[in-house]
Amino acid sequence: MKLSPAAELAVRGVLVLTEQYGQRPVTLQRICERRKLPRQYLVKIFADLTRAGLIQPIRGKNGGFCLARDPHEITVLQVIEAVEGPLALNLCQHNPPQCDEIHCRIRPVWARLQKAMQEELGKLTLAQCLAERAGPTDRRPKDHP
Repeated sequence: MKLSPAAELAVRGVLVLTEQYGQRPVTLQRICERRKLPRQYLVKIFADLTRAGLIQPIRGKNGGFCLARDPHEITVLQVIEAVEGPLALNLCQHNPPQCDEIHCRIRPVWARLQKAMQEELGKLTLAQCLAERAGPTDRRPKDHP
């Protein structure tokens, strides 16, 4: 499976917000500069993330974006699905199924893989991603034990 560019940019963008959790909002410009992300795509992606209730825009002179919830409560699956819709490994796993082969022998295999992928991404929080990336220093988002 390969993530779409939008899903990858969404995860990378919210990880910047995770690093700054509990501090001042982060501007799109700063996010783009820090992670070398294309601004024109990030604008749409952040609109999707805002609609999903995962990030919050802050208006004004010191405005920008921040996480809408604690990074321990936001999963990578939620971020991906906010920009892509429900995750589906292949056509067999779309809801409703788009495959017309009734007795497909591989469908149960795809279903198990789909379930495992959703479970893993659904358990992985933004805080865990940040801690794993930071390595042994265990950088945690600010304002969290």
